[in-house]
Amino acid sequence: MKYRILSLDGGGSWALIQARVLMDIYGDIRGHELLRKFDMAIANSGGSLVLACLCNDMLLSEIVAVFRTESQRKQVFSALSFWEKLQWRNIASLFTRRLGPRYHTERKVKGLKSVLKEMDHLLKEGKIAEPIVETQLHKLPAIIGKPELQLLIVGFDYFKERVNFFRSNTKSLTDNFGSGDFFSTSLADAIHSSSNAPVNYFDQPAQISIHNIAKKDDRQTWYWDGGVSGFNNPVLAGVIEAITNDKGQRKPEDYCILSIGTGVGSRAVLTDMKDSTDPEVKAVYEKNKNNPYAITDTGSGFIKDITKLSTSILSDPPDSATFIAYSILHPALTKDANIIRINPCLSPVKNKETGIYEPPEVYKNNGDKHKLYMDVLELDMDAVADNEVELINDLCNRFIITGSTPALPNQLIRGNISGNYLGHPTYEKAKEKWVKDCM
Repeated sequence: MKYRILSLDGGGSWALIQARVLMDIYGDIRGHELLRKFDMAIANSGGSLVLACLCNDMLLSEIVAVFRTESQRKQVFSALSFWEKLQWRNIASLFTRRLGPRYHTERKVKGLKSVLKEMDHLLKEGKIAEPIVETQLHKLPAIIGKPELQLLIVGFDYFKERVNFFRSNTKSLTDNFGSGDFFSTSLADAIHSSSNAPVNYFDQPAQISIHNIAKKDDRQTWYWDGGVSGFNNPVLAGVIEAITNDKGQRKPEDYCILSIGTGVGSRAVLTDMKDSTDPEVKAVYEKNKNNPYAITDTGSGFIKDITKLSTSILSDPPDSATFIAYSILHPALTKDANIIRINPCLSPVKNKETGIYEPPEVYKNNGDKHKLYMDVLELDMDAVADNEVELINDLCNRFIITGSTPALPNQLIRGNISGNYLGHPTYEKAKEKWVKDCM
């Protein structure tokens, strides 16, 4: 029997992509109906916001609308005032946008609760006694209508300096080997913890309440975004959770995994080509030295280094996670495994004739000298203004395409489209595989 896992990456406002993809695959259904189609749902950061909306039983179109409504986004990304930036922990953000927090952590959790309570139709209809967002995580599967459903949300424990998974499964063998010492928290506190990126985004750790369900032991603790632990793409954690609790009874080919990202790719990184001893490689570097779509500067500095460290959680760990999960379930590394990665790839493409990196085909014919593509490349994960989020929505329109129309490429799990690879080069191919073999 198939075991289906839904895995949702972090990525702030870019998680709009996940809502758009799910609506394209499943239609405009409610969250509980969608979650009942899976055996596990695991999410981090922006993906945890999507998961929270699904737990809230919202229509997928309503989830899309939440991400596209500026007033609701600003409740989550509540900017620090001038006076708040004067506090010592925030002072760097007064002088540069590249370093220092921009948003207020405590106002974020209030905003999350406000947005989700407003959209809680089950509460309004009197079908539940307390808001979904304030419900303890381990109680949600029964409300959703699938008691065996496993929900996991990733956080980084500030004091213990390690990953923590907020679970609905109180008997999970990966949580102290099922010893019974299970700490629960509300959906609100779980997503508050998971969506709390440090350094350049929120001004302090999320302070939450946890409760030992076996005895009277209530505690307060602090969390940063789960991406800090290297699980911005939580698919690998989901696979380990499933295998561990299955105790080896399920065959690897029974697992069907839908892993949805929040966009990948940046300027072409050519820094290591600068001193290449290969004349052809060196020529590519020289041709792109002043190319706005390439990175050729090899300089470093304090602000640059801190910025790189604070954003690296969005880069290689998410890319590696899907491949490692694939290797565990299908070590032969053929294309047979039902691990479907859907993630739009924004990277520029090298012109085979000129050796110069250019925008992807779908951004070439806008009549704007590629300004639209550059605007998308420079967009941070905390897109708040309408014009910024509409860039992400426009990206979805260029990615979620079927037929002969050129589309933005899909991220491969490993390899290159011109050679051997794992994964699916287009959204259409990835969707086709999921619908045919996993739904």
